[in-house]
Amino acid sequence: MKMVRYLDTVSRRDALKAVGGASTVGIGALAGCSGNGGDDTETSGGGDSTTSSGTSASTDNGMPDLSGEDIHFITVAQVDNIQELWRSIASDFEDATGANMEVEFVTTGVSSLDRIIQLIQAGDPPEVSIQSFGEAMILRNRGVLTPLSGTYDRVAESLGDATDVVQNIIEVEGERWMLPFLHNISTFSYRSDLSDTVPDTWEKATQYAREVDQMDSDIRGTYVPIMTGSASTVRFLAWFWMNGGSITEWEDDRVRINMGDDPYRGRVIEMLNFFADRQQYSPPGEGSGWATTQNILQSEQAASTWYAGVRTKNAAIRNDRPFAEDIELVPGMPAKRRDDAAEGSAEGFVAYENANTEAAKAFIRYATNQEFVTNLLLELSPVQNIPSWPTVKQSDRYREGIFSTDLFQQGWTEEQFNSYQDEAFSKLTHKTVEAGTTEPPNPYTSVYYSEPIWNLQNDVLLNDENPADVIDGRIEELRQVAEDAQG
Repeated sequence: MKMVRYLDTVSRRDALKAVGGASTVGIGALAGCSGNGGDDTETSGGGDSTTSSGTSASTDNGMPDLSGEDIHFITVAQVDNIQELWRSIASDFEDATGANMEVEFVTTGVSSLDRIIQLIQAGDPPEVSIQSFGEAMILRNRGVLTPLSGTYDRVAESLGDATDVVQNIIEVEGERWMLPFLHNISTFSYRSDLSDTVPDTWEKATQYAREVDQMDSDIRGTYVPIMTGSASTVRFLAWFWMNGGSITEWEDDRVRINMGDDPYRGRVIEMLNFFADRQQYSPPGEGSGWATTQNILQSEQAASTWYAGVRTKNAAIRNDRPFAEDIELVPGMPAKRRDDAAEGSAEGFVAYENANTEAAKAFIRYATNQEFVTNLLLELSPVQNIPSWPTVKQSDRYREGIFSTDLFQQGWTEEQFNSYQDEAFSKLTHKTVEAGTTEPPNPYTSVYYSEPIWNLQNDVLLNDENPADVIDGRIEELRQVAEDAQG
């Protein structure tokens, strides 16, 4: 293997300098990069035709001969066992093809998206990286990704198709832009040992919080975090989809903000009033984020909370809390006007324009195999992350592997596990499809990860403003974000 690099010294400020001060939401400085050229057509011989990058005939094992070709691969990996898995698959690919793999682990101090921006600005994009789908759409909109439709088709020959809901979000404008391997959804976690109420609707969630809060205990009924950034966006959408909400729609060939239109404006106000009412049952939420919310149940500060996935329950297990098995889940969040949506996301491989795209696709095909994906999911936050491929999810090896983990045996039941994973497969909703209301899918998901969404919630929860008094100003700001994103 040519090199394994660890990137842990570049700050977000340095990364933003690389894009002229633009935030990673808009990545404005990427606008000058190449367009969306380059289709994803691949021959039936496994990529064995000569390409512009020099990829030549296949080797004896049927893999393309990539002797002397460099592939720069970037992924977030902060723990040794995950790094070792990536080293192993990269080394196996080198042995099979003759390629030189440069594996770069992003650890602390910089996000993978920041690092990608730096390399693109330097004119040296990587071949492959692992990104969330929201990040992939930001990069795709700036013309720096190459489509992976043909790569997906080749992988599907052995794995079958990804689950329908994941297929729906990775395809935009007729092309697939990611080879997924996992996804997860928002859930509502609660302690079933403190109340018999099952908080599977908004009304019951408030009833549950009230009942627990009236107990002779220091444990508050629920948690209403006050946040900015991605956590604020995901919390907003997790509840909003369940209230039949919508933020964007197509008008001609542009995405417009419809959250200020009836009935959605009223549904935002209704949701924000719901948040505010629940604050009376919550410990202070100011300055919260992912870590605080993840640990709010295991620290016995609150009895119920929203979170993106099931780390609230896993945190209680890892901290040996006696009530860990009593933490139950409402996958997809408590229902209001609908119960068939669940805010979530997918994660997987993307490949870059102006790099060795054919070699990149060969590596992605090689790594997206059942054995490796299963190994990765058994190590990478097991239970929290759900296989995007039914072939993996339903396999005996995956299920037996999950059931044999200490995490599962110390706090999960098979019924809880099946409920979370099955609900995720059927309900996953992403910003690109807006709970099914945006057709075709909306590639401008960056409008959600912006200050108007965060500030609207904080106007109400932190500054005690009336939602009806502040919503129109914030929606106007959001419209400007959408216009800027589309150019």
